Amino acid sequence: MNKTLGQKIREWRMRKGITQTELAEGLVTPSMISQIESDKANPSFKLLEGISRKLDVPIDQFLMDMQDKLEHDTRHKLAKSLISAKQYEKAIQVLEGLADEPAVDRNEVRKELASAYIYAKQFDNATRLLESMLEEVALDKDRSHAVELLRWLGRAKMEQHDYVMAKHYFQQAMKELAKSESLDNSTKGSLYHNFAATLAYLGEVQEAIEYYKKAITALQGTPNLLQMGRTYTALATAYYHMNEYAQAADTTRTAITMFRSVNNRYDEVVAKKNYGILQYELGQYDDAIAQFEECAEEFKAMEEMDLVANVYGEIGTVYFRRKNYQEAEKWCFRALELLGKEHRERAFVYRTMGVMYQELQNFERALEYMLSSVELFEKYGLHVEASKCYSHIVSIYEARGELDKASEYMQKMTSTMREGLRVRGLYL
Repeated sequence: MNKTLGQKIREWRMRKGITQTELAEGLVTPSMISQIESDKANPSFKLLEGISRKLDVPIDQFLMDMQDKLEHDTRHKLAKSLISAKQYEKAIQVLEGLADEPAVDRNEVRKELASAYIYAKQFDNATRLLESMLEEVALDKDRSHAVELLRWLGRAKMEQHDYVMAKHYFQQAMKELAKSESLDNSTKGSLYHNFAATLAYLGEVQEAIEYYKKAITALQGTPNLLQMGRTYTALATAYYHMNEYAQAADTTRTAITMFRSVNNRYDEVVAKKNYGILQYELGQYDDAIAQFEECAEEFKAMEEMDLVANVYGEIGTVYFRRKNYQEAEKWCFRALELLGKEHRERAFVYRTMGVMYQELQNFERALEYMLSSVELFEKYGLHVEASKCYSHIVSIYEARGELDKASEYMQKMTSTMREGLRVRGLYL
């Protein structure tokens, strides 16, 4: 393997038989020489001249290596920018080239390549790369690095909806974490958050709440307020699924404060929209409508029209809860006008309208909307939501006395529930 600039300087210094302190004398501090030899710092041309003179080595021996390192660093920065811009395929092309080059940051490059594979949904490539890196780490017994790699493997499995394997990798990461003393709190917080999210997907919501709390504890005192805000949001969602609406509302208010403190307007308004949902769950209908109307205006200003539609649908739900069916229908139609024909959000609006017409005993229209809703839910793999629709469809056919149809859709509901469990790794 070709040697880096730092490695070559170290090799020539050792051939010369001098220490870092002796090489540094009259040039820089011994600490700077150490950083250069570790490829953590780039020497200036003047310093490189001094080093080559002390080592009796022509400067040409080093200049090409220095140019290569600068080029490497430039390409690495480009890859990071492409990932930030969500241009994952282009980032992968750059990172694959960098990953084969000798450099002190090779592990960092490969981790970024693995993350790009995950974002680009190239899960097999991500898994192969991470597992090969994990084998190297096992030989070095670098536990901190092992924690990061296992966390990324868990992330890859989460993206594949293989939550059982994701849970396995996160548990392995936490075993390594218990043996490591050097892992920073931001990484610990991210690991706890990922593990909690996996538990929530697997239906282990109470345990998920405990790990979200651990994540928040780990993140306190770090500058990562955005991550803290998102963890508070996830914790609020877990409380919501446990029907602990007051606790969820308090937690959401904290998340809103976090997002506001880092000037993240998008996440702040999404959290405010979630707070509106909790307000109507707590029976505060007027406050919820006022909150939603404010959020709709803010989403319009951000040109997030899908979220405007989502808010309109929630306003429709509030009016439905208040038995104001005319207003509910009006807001649901306003939501549908903003959504594409195959948009996932339409499924939720259709279901609200289906339940409303079911209450009004207009079974024909109720079936029309419920069947449209279940079709979209199944298309997007939202099996739990589809099962809820099937339950309503069964009830509608039973109310109409069409028991054969009710039985047919009961079987479909059972199959959908099984498929949902299978996807989550809970049913074979």
